[in-house]
Order: sequence, then structure tokens, then C-alpha cells
Amino acid sequence: MNWREMIRLTGLLVIALLMLLSASAVAETTNHSGTILALNKEAGTIVLGEMGPWRVKGGVTLITERTIAVTSATVFKQVKRAPGAGPTGWVGEFVETGLGAWELKKGDFVTVQVRQEGQRLTALSVAVVAPGAP
Repeated sequence: MNWREMIRLTGLLVIALLMLLSASAVAETTNHSGTILALNKEAGTIVLGEMGPWRVKGGVTLITERTIAVTSATVFKQVKRAPGAGPTGWVGEFVETGLGAWELKKGDFVTVQVRQEGQRLTALSVAVVAPGAP
């Protein structure tokens, strides 16, 4: 192998390595929605009961339990419909308001934006749907 081919091969390997590192550095986020089945403030986790058409057994839809880690960086918010025109002028639009950390309770319906870290799901935000929202 001559000098020019070695430089070319080394350059290609460096580019491939950089592409691999940049792809793994981007953490994808997903949303999971369901009812809170359990809360553990000491462990910093919530257990979400998610229902969907992808898990059916004997004609019955099964609930998928997801344990999600909550950190000090997790943002909590409440989502409810505006009684009249909302901030953008739409009647009945969804409006988010801040919620204190751990102002959750068993049975709340939530949407949790998570980031997958290995086998662990970490909550970036928890949005609680206000009960009785029109």
C-alpha cells in the first residue's frame, strides 16, 4: 500500500468513526401516555400504565407498565383546555401551566416525554391532563 492510499484509508476511517460517534450522541425522545399506577418519590420513579392496540391477548388489550425515572431536571406541567379563547385566540385550545415537582397522584392521566438511556427511561417532562377538562 502506498502513502496516498494509507492517507485516504485513514481519512475514511476517521469520517466513519465521527459519523458513528455523532449518531450515538443524539438521544432520541419519545412520548408515553397513560395512567399513573404508582409513584415512588424516594426512588425517583413513576410507573405508567400504557394501553395500546399492539398488545392483545385473547381479544383483550393488555396494559404495558413502564417504570420511568424522574430527575431534578424533569419539568412538570398541567394541560387543560381554555374555557374560552386561549392565548392564540382559539376557543378551547390546550393551555399549559406550571406544576410543582411531584404534584402527581395515582390515577392521573399523563403524557411523559422520555429519553432512553440504555434500558432506563428518563422523564424530560410530565404533562398532567386536568380532570374535567372540556
